[in-house]
Parts: sequence; structure tokens; C-alpha cells
Amino acid sequence: MRKFLVVSLILLAALAVAADIGARSFAQNMLASRVAEQFQMNEEPEVAFEGWAFLPQAISGTYSEINITAASATMDDVTVEQIDVTAGDVEAPLADLLDQPSVVAGRLDGSLTVPYTYFNAYLPEGMTVTTEGGEPRITGELAFPEFGLSTSVSAGGEFAVEGDTVTLTPVDIQVGDAPADLSGMATSMLTFSAQAPRLPFGLTVTDMEATSSGLRVSGNAENVALMGAESA
Repeated sequence: MRKFLVVSLILLAALAVAADIGARSFAQNMLASRVAEQFQMNEEPEVAFEGWAFLPQAISGTYSEINITAASATMDDVTVEQIDVTAGDVEAPLADLLDQPSVVAGRLDGSLTVPYTYFNAYLPEGMTVTTEGGEPRITGELAFPEFGLSTSVSAGGEFAVEGDTVTLTPVDIQVGDAPADLSGMATSMLTFSAQAPRLPFGLTVTDMEATSSGLRVSGNAENVALMGAESA
């Protein structure tokens, strides 16, 4: 009898674990599918409902943390890369998930990379933002109509952010052959401010960092609909 009880308990535990894994996988796949559709992703993102057990969280309707990662996404015709979002204090009542899926995060932290090519449109024709030694660099052939010439120009690029506005300022500028010192004029021509691309889920920009692959943008938000009619 005791052996039967032990075997029964082991089977019940195995069934509970299998049910937990299956339910977690179903919820992760459903959220991944909705996010991929919303942000025009070529591939579904990786979604992970954290916590040692999923079913108790599902029954309570409150999840400690959900992580979403993706290689790229398109927003307002701008493709961003290396997306990493962490949602905390997530509310998703089980009845709602089965009927009209709704997932709301009490807090959200995220980051993504804006490729430097995004900023080329704000530079004069012939100039681009690239990387050199892991740092952003502005290079190309710059025209000086006042002097009737164009010459090679190269400079480091310093990014700054205020609110949702990004400013790029050239530093250590080098100008090729010219009849006069045109570094000051070139600096003025290459300095610009641009609207930062819209962040997913309504994240507000909090920080930016220049990296070897692009401008890394971080942000946060509160009370965000990850899935449902109001998600954005």
C-alpha cells in the first residue's frame, strides 16, 4: 500500500510538472505571437515567464516577471535591433487569457539598438555615420558651396539625449585639402538634432549609449498593456 502511495505521488508530481511546463509554454507562445504581429517581426521574439512555477501565478493572475527579447522589430518604418524588455508586476487574469487575452505590466524596463544608418538622413549628402574602433564616426565627402569645392571630412561623433531628442555633435574633426580652415563650418554642417525612434510599449527614453553596433536606447514605463486592445 505504501509503495502504491509513493508511486501515485510521484506520478501526480510528474503530471503537475508537465502541466506547469505545458501551460507556461502555451502562454509564452501566445504572447510571442501577438508581439511579433504588433511590431512586424520577421521571427517571433523569445518570451519567458519567470518564476519557479507557472500555474500558481496563472491562477492568481499575477506574474513576477516576463522577459521579451528579439533580434529586430519595425516601428514607424524604422527597424531597431537587439530588443530586450523586462516586465514586472504583470496582471493577466486566467479567465481573460482564455477569453480576451490581456496582459498588463505594472512596470516595464527595456532597451534596444538604433543602427547608425538611421541618422544618415540628418547629415549632408555624402556623409554617413559609421564605426571605428567600436566608436561612432562621421565620414564622407562634404560639399562647401561657398568655396565651390568638396573634400573628405572625418570626425568622431558624440551623442546626447534630452527627452526624446537625440543630438549628434562632431568632435576632433579632420578636413581634407581646402584653401582655408573649414573645420568650424564643417562642425556646424554636421551637427544635428533628431527625434529618437518610438520605443515599443510606450517606453520613455531614460538613457542612451553609443556602442559598436548603434545607439543603445533605454527606457521605462508603468501600467503598460503588453497584449490586448490598448497595447502599443
